[in-house]
Amino acid sequence: MELRQLKYFVEVGKLQSYSLASKNLFITQSTISQQIRKLEEELGVELLTRDTRHVALSDYGKQFYPSAVRVLEEAKAGAERIMDVKNLQVGELSVGCTYSFSPMMMRTVLPFYRQYPHIKLNLTITTKEVLRQKLLNRELDLALTYKSPIGDEHIDSSLLFHSRLCLVGRIGELTGCGPTVSVEELSKFPLALPAKGLQARDTLESIIYAEHVNLDIRLEINSVRVLLDIVENSPLVTTVSEEAIHHIQGFEAVPIDHPDARMDGCYHYLKGSYRKKSAGEFLRILTENNAFEKAMERF
Repeated sequence: MELRQLKYFVEVGKLQSYSLASKNLFITQSTISQQIRKLEEELGVELLTRDTRHVALSDYGKQFYPSAVRVLEEAKAGAERIMDVKNLQVGELSVGCTYSFSPMMMRTVLPFYRQYPHIKLNLTITTKEVLRQKLLNRELDLALTYKSPIGDEHIDSSLLFHSRLCLVGRIGELTGCGPTVSVEELSKFPLALPAKGLQARDTLESIIYAEHVNLDIRLEINSVRVLLDIVENSPLVTTVSEEAIHHIQGFEAVPIDHPDARMDGCYHYLKGSYRKKSAGEFLRILTENNAFEKAMERF
């Protein structure tokens, strides 16, 4: 039994097509068919049912398929461990984060690239729900979000740093605020807010829900980076985490005085997955190039 035979079998079983598997693997259909036949002869059973138009897993194939997938994943993890030993001179790292987390990525990606130019970095910025699914699908090595665990028994979540939701404006726009701002005081400001679904906006919505506060919302946008550009060049103010504006000149921030206005940073791995050395280095650089101290607590 060879790994390539398992690979061909898993691809055909997943796609239920020799032609699609051939295109994905860049191998001729005849080669795939021949190797799967050899695997079936070795096992003494038919793994796939075939006719002129369709291919599907047989009853034997359905039982064998999960084991074949696990073997391939273990083999891939073993290869990645070997790559890590090579002083991070080769390899690939897939990191995902939420939109609200993205400003910190801008201060992390380039330093990571400069230090490890031979590690291919794949960065995905999307919603918390999509990050969860991508972790479960093994499409990400590491996910970064604000607030809480991603919420799945198959995912390990750990606290990276403590943070708060703040009222943020260009210098001079928050004149009159004390060391904190109440939820009621937010109604006095013209607001440009993160779009609904972004974690900073979700946190704001949760704290005003029971307060019956009417906000003066002038603009909503799903890019925190563009949002901050607008706030920097207008009298509009916004609500984002205090970490979002660290190391950016021209802003001031006042924490919102509410027990639920926390925006703690978290990182997430798929349980049981191999944790790449490059992922640990990415977290180290993220910490060193931002203003927080690593908390590193497990939920």
